Amino acid sequence: MREKEFNLLEEPWLRVRSPDCAVREVSLTDALLHAHEATDLAGELPAQDAAVLRLLLAVLHTVFSCVDEQGIPAPFQSEEDAVARWGALWRLGRFPEEPLRRYLETWRERFWLFHPERPFWQVPQAKIGTEYTAAKLNGELSESGNKIRLFPPCSGEEKNGMGYAQAARWLLYVNGYDDTSSKPKTKGAPSVGAGWLGKLGLIQAVGSNLFETLMLMSCKSSVKGLNQNTFLWQCCLHSKQRKLGIQIRLFKWQNSLKSLIFV
Repeated sequence: MREKEFNLLEEPWLRVRSPDCAVREVSLTDALLHAHEATDLAGELPAQDAAVLRLLLAVLHTVFSCVDEQGIPAPFQSEEDAVARWGALWRLGRFPEEPLRRYLETWRERFWLFHPERPFWQVPQAKIGTEYTAAKLNGELSESGNKIRLFPPCSGEEKNGMGYAQAARWLLYVNGYDDTSSKPKTKGAPSVGAGWLGKLGLIQAVGSNLFETLMLMSCKSSVKGLNQNTFLWQCCLHSKQRKLGIQIRLFKWQNSLKSLIFV
């Protein structure tokens, strides 16, 4: 795509559940700033929620490992610093707006779902790869062209197409779990295999709201190397430096190269 379109920090695309059980779509920014007002994520599948949760955690880790709850620069120097930071955020009962907005605005250009050079969590073009339809990207279907589902949960336009918001959610899902059925077209090239979530699985602590869930999942036994992490959206395009801190290797890294094409 030649033009920038659908910024994930501004457009509603993440599904959250309110205390009255209503499900609505919010932007990535609003999901974090209003996490205390939502009971949980509410994607199409619990497995999709796990992939989304890891994106939210990745943002929180990079912000609050470098600044305190007031937005004052204070990188972790010890595990005691991390415990104190966690306690201050927990007592606050919500994620502070200023440091989150400042960080996300700094990297706003890297959160376009469609971008001529840096589409979020994709490559600008995929010359070599396997082409799939929307039915394959949709994790509820995962239907390839040569294997039709007998009892699909949707049909017609819902099966053969999807909007930008839904595509963004499934993009996180497929990057987290990936698909072992994809075969390389180059002779002798290795198969992609399952993504990190497909290999690791997930044990999740659950709080009374999304804020508490994210905080409980932010507990860590070590802060070694946390201040030196490089997140996917901070990496240079085509960078050969794929060495990331251990926290982020477990949160957000691209298992294979993907490109969304809407027609």
